[in-house]
Amino acid sequence: MEKNPNISIAVAQAGGLTEAAKVTGAKSYQTVQQWIASGQVPARFCASLEAASGVSRFLLRPIDGHQIWPELVERVAELHQ
Repeated sequence: MEKNPNISIAVAQAGGLTEAAKVTGAKSYQTVQQWIASGQVPARFCASLEAASGVSRFLLRPIDGHQIWPELVERVAELHQ
């Protein structure tokens, strides 16, 4: 069972492991595999993965996204109303 299936979805929608690494600036596809295995995308890569995949950065970091991007919390809440 995956720790955070939204990461796999985002990677797939971004074009796969290699493409996700390219668009985020990660070192390699192995780095992206580590995100999937750990269930956590480092915050510095979330915005670019969100842009490439359409998967919200809050879904990529559900535990602490509201602390990392507090300026976006209201905007996300408005989208879900």
